[in-house]
Parts: sequence; C-alpha cells; structure tokens
Amino acid sequence: MGAARVLLRWSLPRGLERVLAPVQREWARIGHTGGRRRVRAAARAELVRLAGIVGAEQAPVVLAERLERRLAAQFGQPVRDPIGWLLGRGLPQRAECYAQVCDDRVRMDTGRVCPSCELLVEDRRALRHQVARAVTEQLPGLALEEFRAEVERRLSREVARLAAEEAVRRERATVERARREKAWARQRDEQAAAQAELAARPCVECGVPEAGGLCLICSETRTTRQALESAAEFAAVAAGLVDVPAARGGLLGVCRARLAAEAEQAGERWRGQGLPEAAVVWQLRELGEQLVARERALPLEALLRGPQARAEADRVAGIERARRRGEPEVLAAADEAARRCAQALLAQRLDQVRAEVHQDPVRPPVGGWRERMSQYAARPLEGESLPAPVRPSRPRTAVSAA
Repeated sequence: MGAARVLLRWSLPRGLERVLAPVQREWARIGHTGGRRRVRAAARAELVRLAGIVGAEQAPVVLAERLERRLAAQFGQPVRDPIGWLLGRGLPQRAECYAQVCDDRVRMDTGRVCPSCELLVEDRRALRHQVARAVTEQLPGLALEEFRAEVERRLSREVARLAAEEAVRRERATVERARREKAWARQRDEQAAAQAELAARPCVECGVPEAGGLCLICSETRTTRQALESAAEFAAVAAGLVDVPAARGGLLGVCRARLAAEAEQAGERWRGQGLPEAAVVWQLRELGEQLVARERALPLEALLRGPQARAEADRVAGIERARRRGEPEVLAAADEAARRCAQALLAQRLDQVRAEVHQDPVRPPVGGWRERMSQYAARPLEGESLPAPVRPSRPRTAVSAA
C-alpha cells in the first residue's frame, strides 16, 4: 500500500507529463490533492495561453523549458514550498520588455536572446553614461566615492522622471483607447441599426417586405438583364457593323431582341418542367453568363485572325528571334501578343458601340460672346416683360412761317 502511494505521488498528471517532467521531484513533494489540483489547473491554463502565442505544438516545449530554467536559477537551493514556487515563480511568464514572446529575456518562439530586452539594456546603459558625463562636466573635482554617489542620485532621479512620464503616457493611452472603443461601439451600433433598417426595406421591384431593398429573385433577374445587355454589345461588335455609325443603335436593338427571346424561351421551358421561380431565375442567370462568354468569343476570335493581331504577332516574333530565343518561346510570345492585341481591339470597339448608344444629343453651336450676350439681353427676367420695340419716327419737315 505504501509503495503504491509513493508511485502515485511520483506519477505526473495525464497530458502534463512533458510539461512537468523537469519538476517531477517538486510535484512528488505535494502531499495533498487540493494543491495538485491547483497546479494542474494553472499548468493547463498556461498551456492554453502559450498556444495562442507560439502554437499548440510548441507550447508544452516552451513551458517545460521555462520550468527547467527557473529550477536551474535556484543554483542548487531547495524549493521550500513546491505549490507556491510553481504557482508564483515556475509557471508564470516573466517578460522583461514589451514583447509578447519575451520570457526571462529569451524569445519563446526562437529560443534566442530577446532583442527588445537588449535594446532596453542598451538604453539604460546609455542613460547611465549620459548622467556620468553630465556629472563629470558639471562637477569635475569630485572624489571617486562622491562621484559614484552623485551619479546614482541623479540616475535615480532621472529614472523616476522617466517613469513618471511613462505613467502619464500610459494613462493618456488608456484614455485614448477608451475613447476609441466608445467610438467603435457607437459605429458598430450605427452599422447594426443601418443593417436592420436596410433589411426591413421592401423590394423596390416587386414590393416583397423585409427584402433588404431587393429580393433574391429580383436581384437575379437584374443580374440576368445586365448579362444580356453585355452579350448584346458583344454580338453587335461581332456583326462587323461598328464602323457604320448609323447602324449601331439599330443593330444593338436587334441583338437585344434575339438574346432576350432566347432567354425567354429557356425560361418558359424550365417553368414548363415544374421548376420553382427561384430555380428558374438562377438558371437564367447562369444562361446569361454563358451567353456573354459565347458572344464575346465570336468577335475575339475574329479579331485574333485579323490583320492587326497578325501584324502584332509578327512584330513580336521578330523581336524574340532577334533575342535568339527558341522557336517554342517565339511562338508563345507571338500568340500572347496577338491575344492582347485582339483584346484591346475588342475593348475599343465595345466602347464605340456604347458611346454611340449613350451619346448626348447634338446641341447647336452657341457662337461668340457677342451672340451670347445679345441672347441673354433678349430674355425677360422673372416677372418682367420687355417693352415693345420702339419704331423710329419719320423725320419731320421744317415749315417756314414766312
């Protein structure tokens, strides 16, 4: 029975064998269940916290190395209170600087010396040198002991001043963070209210309540209309009449009617198969995307075989051969140049079609400033009518009294 109790006290808790292996003797010295429970809970909590910093796989290794390092820092002195030592000294992280991965001036992720701690040490060393230089310049005749005492006194005063300034900065940062958090909370509330208001709006197309301004069916229908319009523009380019300005508008209308009829026939066929309206509009959107791809491929292929694309391909092929490239590389570069040229020509002609359809009506020329001012002068002001023009009177003939 006694051997079993000793074996139980020496056995490490399940899941923490790797972590508590460096302090197995201290764990065995914990004689009551409550203390072991507290140590187990603290070790698991620290593992969870470290997993968020260095990862779940590296966390047990980091914690075990910490315990081994803290135990070695005892320099052979026995641990009097295992529970207190594990909870207060062995398990907690001791960051010597502002870095989150710092622990006893060692980075937990790499195991190397923390550069932030080295920077702080250099700053403190530089501050001490600065204070010593100031004492040497201001009080050159001091003895060695008096010099050291004066340096320590001024250094303590300077450290206290820097600590006070740092405390003020932290307080200001805390106030600023609280202000930002309030602003963020207010913005989140405003966004939530705006989203709730938007969600409560009815559909602008069919009037379905709480549709967020546009229901799913109307949204898909609008997307389908846009796709059919784009496909009609590509079809107008493919017809080869973009160089005839008078026929562009009518040609685009013919293409719209043809594609709309094709989409309408497909929709009627799907409705006749018993599909619900939501499925029909989704199928129509897919059909619209297919029509765009189909109508775009026709003019792109025609332009790719055109003289401009071939000339660009020959030009690029000549450049690549002058660079002494291999024939497969030359052909690939020529094909890529022809494709880019065809895409640029397609975009240019597509812009021509759109500009012709959406252009503003032609306004008559206004003329120069004299014509403009005369037109403005002839306009009556609001609530005012211009007097009738005065006709010039006929010249009177002089009557002699004689």
